[in-house]
Amino acid sequence: MCVLAAIRDSWKGVYQQMFDTNHVSNMLKNARVKKNLTQSALAEKLGVTYQAVSNWERGNSLPDISNLPAICQILDVNLYELLGASQDSEFVNKVLSGSYDLTGESIENIVSMAPMIPPEQLITALKNADSPIRDMSVLIQIAPFVDGETLEELGRDVVPTNFGEIIALTPFVSGATCAKWIDMLDSVEECDLDVGFLSALGPFLPTEKMDRLSERVIPDTLVILDSVAPFLSQAALDNLANRLNRISLDDYLVGVQCLAPFLSKEALMKLHQKVVNE
Repeated sequence: MCVLAAIRDSWKGVYQQMFDTNHVSNMLKNARVKKNLTQSALAEKLGVTYQAVSNWERGNSLPDISNLPAICQILDVNLYELLGASQDSEFVNKVLSGSYDLTGESIENIVSMAPMIPPEQLITALKNADSPIRDMSVLIQIAPFVDGETLEELGRDVVPTNFGEIIALTPFVSGATCAKWIDMLDSVEECDLDVGFLSALGPFLPTEKMDRLSERVIPDTLVILDSVAPFLSQAALDNLANRLNRISLDDYLVGVQCLAPFLSKEALMKLHQKVVNE
């Protein structure tokens, strides 16, 4: 849960600049019902699949820009009411015109329209924006809409402020980039690292990097180490287990059952002795 909470924290404020997909989905559904149309009927009028309309109304995706005029006409809704966005209307009109001449636009405006701009035009606009990206939250917002190479290029000079931001981007960038961002945090004492963060980073980092990061972690329980065991060397896992301040009998019995294949005999003996002393 700590990992999910950190990722949610790293997204705070991100959607203030982006279309509220929940608003769009609710507007679409309510307007369709008001017009007494089924999802299939609306899909037929728009020339799209039933699944596309279903995804729009569930908030899984946004309609393509080319469909917006027809949607507004069929459902008798205002475009800006449908989008529920606070963007400057002149900018929205520019995007909806299909020209995508976004050179020199602000990062905020470009990112706010990211879900609706074709990737090539989006990448060009981001690279030619009026200022470079300086905030990890912006990278997180555009990550689903650009390729990994572009994301790494745009984030070359961006400095993370917490591990949650890095974890949110791990599926989109290389392990080398994740490692570079982590190195930026190594000297920041207030950036806490726990087992949850460590396990989330595990699939994306080499064992040597994971071992070094594990030195910053003091686990609360033995059983929680099961989530990081596959990503650490035996020596690093032994050290983590040895840093347990205390261990209950239940934690020992369950934890040893999970970790026996990963821990050394010496570490297991020390854990046994710690339980006896408790």
